[in-house]
Amino acid sequence: MAEETMITINEVFLKSDRSSGNMVVLKESEEDKQHFIMFVGDSEFAAIAKEKGLVEPKRPLTHELYLNISDNLAVEFLRIEIYDMKDNTYYAKVLFRANGTEHTVDCRPSDAVALALNRKIPILVNQKLFRRELTPDEIKEYEEICKTVKF
Repeated sequence: MAEETMITINEVFLKSDRSSGNMVVLKESEEDKQHFIMFVGDSEFAAIAKEKGLVEPKRPLTHELYLNISDNLAVEFLRIEIYDMKDNTYYAKVLFRANGTEHTVDCRPSDAVALALNRKIPILVNQKLFRRELTPDEIKEYEEICKTVKF
């Protein structure tokens, strides 16, 4: 099996739209024409927005509970990896060190991104999950196709 290329994310953008929902867009750089996008629920969106300094909830969010517990343990978070998509579901893992041993745990990508932003650890995304940005003409063409399709 060929080794997968992981892209280090340097930009995390949040977009909320009533018609398309809450989106998290990850890019290697702001100018990059390739991106990774995932749609998330309101609570996941709030957790990432909190870690980006966009909102300040009155009470701790769920991911902060786990981080506060880990603060009392000998845990060093190393990185997160969003590595695959199966059946329209993205897969991610958190890599950490505890008692001198490296461990990996499965997690939702949105939770992993919130954790990575909080702990300032690398976010890596499998290159095969990246998509090219659509041009304005392509967007217009897709909108016209959607208007003509009967469901």
